[in-house]
Amino acid sequence: MDPSVYIPAYLERTYLASHPELTDAARELVHNDISANPQKYAQSEHAQALLSYAGVHRHLLDELHRIEDMGSDEEFEQTRNRLFDDMRDELLKIVRVDAYVLDAQLLAIILADTPVDACLGDLMKLEATTADYLQQSVPGFDMEAPHYWANNVLADGVTAADLTVSEPALIGWLHTLEAISQLCMASARYRAAANYARRVLKAEGYPTRAAGTVLLALARLEDQDGFFALAHQLEEEIGADALENSPWYLLARTILLFKTNKMRPATRALREFANRCEGGAFFLLNPMYQTPYLPCRPEPHDPWDLSHQAVWEADGIISDTPDFAPWANACEDVSQLAQEFARRYGF
Repeated sequence: MDPSVYIPAYLERTYLASHPELTDAARELVHNDISANPQKYAQSEHAQALLSYAGVHRHLLDELHRIEDMGSDEEFEQTRNRLFDDMRDELLKIVRVDAYVLDAQLLAIILADTPVDACLGDLMKLEATTADYLQQSVPGFDMEAPHYWANNVLADGVTAADLTVSEPALIGWLHTLEAISQLCMASARYRAAANYARRVLKAEGYPTRAAGTVLLALARLEDQDGFFALAHQLEEEIGADALENSPWYLLARTILLFKTNKMRPATRALREFANRCEGGAFFLLNPMYQTPYLPCRPEPHDPWDLSHQAVWEADGIISDTPDFAPWANACEDVSQLAQEFARRYGF
């Protein structure tokens, strides 16, 4: 979740809590003014630190976009590494001022040049300390509640979604859970990846595609019952059309059917993935670098971004299933769709 969304929501919630006398019209004016001038409402040190993080995060993404077309891979790597080092220094300055700007801690860990297991260990420590902080210091947070909020704070029209999107510490914790689940996937810890991603799915109002992580993990584990039970649940929650157009669901179903040796259904599922998901066939047959998630999945900008993300997240599974890629490549329809996509967009 982008800080440009949840930080203004936090500023608005704290301002309205201290000005209960405002009319509905005045509240609307405050909402619009905070969106345009968040700095004006950042009265506390914590709020100012959150805005500092938002600035560093925005600068990092802008610079990554600026350098992505650099001529040589070597120049790109050197420039990106310098950028990561500089941004990590800025993030650690924020953390020294306010350790509860949790996304700054998380992003500093992700940008550090450490092996996967060391990074995962740091993320798990951050998750544990953040969970303790939420339980001890955030009124109404309840780890056991269906959407992490106790009933006594969900009064007067306030929903779990309202509280979630306006509590930066909870957003930072959910981001950390997502980062852990994705690293678990990348390091072949599939059951752990699914478990961490399921914890993210409990939150209401938090935009996430963590269900895709669970589907991919269940496919790799060949857990057919778990996979189709989750698919049925998602169909009820988001609708059949949304599920049937999800690159994660379509790719995971293909992998599951292939691994369980249901080859005719697997071929049909592969073709469905390739036809429904823009660029799906191309990225499946031509693995391409994906910018690191900083700190979690970015919102799509190009029509093929979601397909790229899904295939990227499944990369370890595909590599671990050596017959899968050659089988997919041998499917003439899929190969043709990949070539057409490459010609159309100049890949």
